[in-house]
Amino acid sequence: MNIGMLLNGSYPADIRVRKEAETLVEHHAVFILCKRGADEKEYEVVNGVQVLRKIEYRSVAHEGIMDVLASLSFTHPFFKEQLPYFIQENQIDVLHVHDLPLAKTAFLAAKKYHLKTVLDLHENYPAALMTWFSWRKNPIIRLKNKLFFGYKRWSNYESRIIKKFTFVIAVVDEMKQRLIEQHQLSSKNIVVVPNSEKKEFSRNFAVETPNYFDNLQDRFIISYVGGFGPHRGLHTAILAMRTVVKAIPNALLVLVGPANSDVRKHLQDLIVENKLENFVQIRGKAPFSAVVNIMKSSAVNCIPHISNEHTESAVPHKFYQILLSGKPLLVSDCAPMKRLVSNYDMGTYFESENPMSFADAIFQIHSEYEVALEKAHRGHDLALNGNLNWESTSKNLVYLYNNLLN
Repeated sequence: MNIGMLLNGSYPADIRVRKEAETLVEHHAVFILCKRGADEKEYEVVNGVQVLRKIEYRSVAHEGIMDVLASLSFTHPFFKEQLPYFIQENQIDVLHVHDLPLAKTAFLAAKKYHLKTVLDLHENYPAALMTWFSWRKNPIIRLKNKLFFGYKRWSNYESRIIKKFTFVIAVVDEMKQRLIEQHQLSSKNIVVVPNSEKKEFSRNFAVETPNYFDNLQDRFIISYVGGFGPHRGLHTAILAMRTVVKAIPNALLVLVGPANSDVRKHLQDLIVENKLENFVQIRGKAPFSAVVNIMKSSAVNCIPHISNEHTESAVPHKFYQILLSGKPLLVSDCAPMKRLVSNYDMGTYFESENPMSFADAIFQIHSEYEVALEKAHRGHDLALNGNLNWESTSKNLVYLYNNLLN
């Protein structure tokens, strides 16, 4: 079977898409139509996956303009133009589209060429739109988002378009349930494929590297690695440090990741206002090798997401990566993360957006650190030898494709 994937992003940079493509190419031919970045080849074979980078934007502003044009009719001009060639030249049997924005574009092409379709929902996109832009201050950006990227508009579109696909992929059981309850999508048309990590990822933690916090070895490091968007709950972790340092004076919260100027200023102002400059550090985006080192060099790795419609429908990749680090994990009580942590007793959770609850959880981990390590080791074993790894959870994806044309 020839599978055609559509990705309005970079490949192989997208972790989820890469894992899916590399798994499917063991059984089928996989072609990816995606955007082309600077210095990237137009055509390349990456671990057996044929990558066609035919979508080109002149700048970030140009890409933003195309996003707006695409949102008017929910049809992307560049992908619409390229799809006939992509489908015919590669004799595509199934179109697999990654996320909601390209769904209608893919469906119309699939309908014309009588192809099966798979819509891979990486997240609750309508809810994500509300979250992503809530801290943006630029009036032009705020107006653009209000006019073209409103929650109700995209939720109505989601409800219409998902029913046209042969199958829909959800990242967690909670997202599957949302699609059933909110849009009355049949459960038999939904397949759950989590963001779990490959077993081989554990090798990164086995590499001998200096402690990332070598100059801070006297500190109790609580780290967060990832995006700095409003839904990440970093403000909760920052505010919690006011209480944490009273009982754990050597505690240090380290936030590592990319952030736009609005978000970074918001968080930095929060640190200064609460006189936490000696107890909270904001660091920029780190290379992959450093991310792994940060996780294994920390006393606690936290994912303090706020609980909203967006975060209640996903579990981030770093959740499973932290499991493989073997270090204690602290998460907010967003339903999917709380379910996993509780069911497997492999971490600690706190009440979302409650700084005191975050602080209490840190006190518990700190005072019973051996217990916290036992939970972490249990999570590590499940992610390496149990059913919380990609080798186990991707079986749903393989089964779907092995039976799709039937």
